[in-house]
Amino acid sequence: MAIARMKKVLLVAPTPEAERITETLQELGVLEIAKGDYGLDGGDSSEGAGLHDGRAQRGGAPPSEQVADFEEIDQRLAELKYCIEFFDGFEKVKKGFIQQFAGGKIPLDESSFEAYEGLCDEGHSIYEKCRKLDEEITRIRNEESRVNTTLKQLQPWEWLDVPLASIAEGHAFCLIPCEIPVKAFDEAVKELEDACYAVHVEHGPEGKRTVAAVIMCLAPDKQQVLDILAGCGTSPSGLPALEGTPAEEIRKCSDELSRIGVELARVREEVKPLLAERVKVLSLYDSLSMERERRLVERDCPATRTAFAVEGWVRASDVPALQEALTSRFDLIHIESRDPLADEVPPVALDNPGPVTPFEAVTEIYSMPRTGSVDPTFALAPFFFIFFGMALGDVGYGIGLTALSLLLLKKVKMAGLAKKLFTLLAMCGVSSAIVGALTGGWLGNLVKIPPLWFNPMDNPMLMLGVSFGLGVIQIYVGLGIKFYANVRQSRVLDGIFDQGFWYVFLTGLLLILGGSGLKNASLGAAGQWLAIAGAAGLILTQGRAHRNPIKRLGSGLLSLYGVTGYLSDVLSYSRLLALGLASSVIAVVIDDMALRMLGIPFVGWIPMTLLLAVGHGFNLAINVVGSYVHSSRLQYVEFFSKFFEGGGRRFLPFRKRTRYIEVLEEGEA
Repeated sequence: MAIARMKKVLLVAPTPEAERITETLQELGVLEIAKGDYGLDGGDSSEGAGLHDGRAQRGGAPPSEQVADFEEIDQRLAELKYCIEFFDGFEKVKKGFIQQFAGGKIPLDESSFEAYEGLCDEGHSIYEKCRKLDEEITRIRNEESRVNTTLKQLQPWEWLDVPLASIAEGHAFCLIPCEIPVKAFDEAVKELEDACYAVHVEHGPEGKRTVAAVIMCLAPDKQQVLDILAGCGTSPSGLPALEGTPAEEIRKCSDELSRIGVELARVREEVKPLLAERVKVLSLYDSLSMERERRLVERDCPATRTAFAVEGWVRASDVPALQEALTSRFDLIHIESRDPLADEVPPVALDNPGPVTPFEAVTEIYSMPRTGSVDPTFALAPFFFIFFGMALGDVGYGIGLTALSLLLLKKVKMAGLAKKLFTLLAMCGVSSAIVGALTGGWLGNLVKIPPLWFNPMDNPMLMLGVSFGLGVIQIYVGLGIKFYANVRQSRVLDGIFDQGFWYVFLTGLLLILGGSGLKNASLGAAGQWLAIAGAAGLILTQGRAHRNPIKRLGSGLLSLYGVTGYLSDVLSYSRLLALGLASSVIAVVIDDMALRMLGIPFVGWIPMTLLLAVGHGFNLAINVVGSYVHSSRLQYVEFFSKFFEGGGRRFLPFRKRTRYIEVLEEGEA
């Protein structure tokens, strides 16, 4: 359980080598660049200037194929992002099931990726083509939308055999098109005929909710007609002023939509060749993003006309490799390293043996430990391994989880937290298989193999006792880690008072319970004396922060209430029994239902196989999630609360980071 020892590194080199050095640092990926005043002294006018500014003063420039200006880089990245979104609008990147599940990137060999790096001009050309086609598609879509709007307006009036241009207000009469609710139509017509001297209503077929009608009336009666229509909950319909009848204009709209469809298909065909450039665009985006990160480092590094400096954090174990890599490539370079100063807070990186490394995912998801504190990973690893196995507890499920996790690790190149997490699941699958063999879980009871130890469904109290026993052990380990941390920080008395007396008190209570259960008077008596001694120690020491003796004694007495917290913590481990039984019971129910399908003549094996596959697949999925979540909760709440000090800043070295492309080294492709 170790936090990697960090070193502060200062690197000074000639300014002309800055670009190559930052590329080397990004390739190595072991140095976290620190920002701030490095305390350099310079003798010229560019003292304290960033490397980017220093270059400008010297009049130098990077190679022509490199994009040096930040605004230009951002512009190029924006163009490439536009192309990516344009491509996604036509065709999403096709990924296999495994890649979709793991969120994998597009794999590309290193030589091809490097070949795309210098094609910025070609990327801009692709952007211009995408922009032109996108504008054309937008124009076509707008035209299509306009025609569809006109068509929607005309469809209720297809029956009207009158040119639309003739529906206009005259001096003596007027035509008022409208859509009247079906329920109010007859009443509206009668009211119009009663109220107006001369009125005629021509209507079309009755719709689901309204009836399209044209009302002819004298011009002086128009307002009265409008008032009656308003009383029916309708108003005049606005029809486009077109030359032909609605039926003729509808045919024109249909012809126009057909023409637009052909034009849109033509443009889509022009897009297809561009889709073949997707990998090139994605590679350019990632390479430019890394280029921008290098330029940011160069800009933030202090520089003079002749020299520049880089300062940052590196693992102590990586210092020799960093020095070797830089001194072997560059002649004039100075590197020095030192331990952190008292007022410096280095980043935190975990350093554990190989089998324990995957369990770092549990710690990192919660929080990085504070610098100078204890890394809990080594201590939680065996408990998490056992708890997960108890919660899932089936040989078939364990083998399936391990196989799927190993397949994902093989097919999808992972790194960092994702790799640790899937390696952890593969290991926990082994734990589940072991517990399944001990408790007789073989895809529920599908495979009739007796348990090597006991069946929790037949003897749940034994499983509950095992859960509580493991909980007590883990709580004791947590107290021991806190005691160790106090001793390491020269607070021996704090360790004795705050953990030692709790050890004595809790052990005494356990012996009292054990003596009562086993009817062993001597064991119970020993427990009583231990409990009394532990309680006395807590009463006398837990209020030591108070000078007032009454407050000190009162605080000591109140501290004994903390035993309820320990009792609650132990009871929390009963979830291992509940999760294990839930997984087993659901599996048994699935098996029983599937076996009954065999009663169907001739084809019974088909639904049986489907039910077994779907049922056990679903049960595996939900119980893997439950096992992981609850096993983690036992670490975070019951275990970490005894000693863990979080708040550390994660170590983030300057390295190659890609968003879309997974660069494969030679031999991996």
